[in-house]
Amino acid sequence: MINDMKMGIRLLRYGYGIKTNLVLLIVCTVVDMLCFALELAGITTPLDGYMLLACAMIPVQILFSLNAVDIVLASPVRKKLQTSVPTVMSLCATLAAYLIIALKKAVIVLIYPDKTAQSAMHLVFLGFLAAVILAFTGVLYKSFPAFLVMCFSLSGFNSFFMMPILRSDFLGEDMGSLVRGALIGVALSLAGGALEYALSVLFYKKPVSKRVLGERLSREL
Repeated sequence: MINDMKMGIRLLRYGYGIKTNLVLLIVCTVVDMLCFALELAGITTPLDGYMLLACAMIPVQILFSLNAVDIVLASPVRKKLQTSVPTVMSLCATLAAYLIIALKKAVIVLIYPDKTAQSAMHLVFLGFLAAVILAFTGVLYKSFPAFLVMCFSLSGFNSFFMMPILRSDFLGEDMGSLVRGALIGVALSLAGGALEYALSVLFYKKPVSKRVLGERLSREL
């Protein structure tokens, strides 16, 4: 696992679209900081937590661009670069982002104790969302239809499932509920990582979709 992470980090410098993805990373981070500032001011935002989860996927997107290059496809580490390496990177990045989100929620709850139950359930929802994104990542870069399904289904998923979850006080209204919500979210993320790895192993022989990676990259390759 550590070796896979080291390999992924070393190879990031050779990926395509690094500058574009770094700009996207900065934009998502700034938006997340603005959302947190609004939360501190007592204004709830619909993007709370989403931007950091999006940031977690950017390194994997850069890494997967290498899997469309012939010399990489012919290398003995091809299977690792399409299975264990991206799984470890996306899971670790997601867990790190989720930890930051949980800490931010703890700060919000300290300022606004009446938001404890809502924050706890929001952590559960974001954990489930992280699991869905991770699972999709296992096949996302191999199938353009899967990419479209993920892009267009997340908004609907948010509309139909988020609001009922946030209205629930299933975990309670004490500070412990925040911890319970975070633990459930971590467990869901780990399950999503396991699904990502299983799907990536199942589909690793399928060619990487250049349509998913982008038209510019398709022309360069």
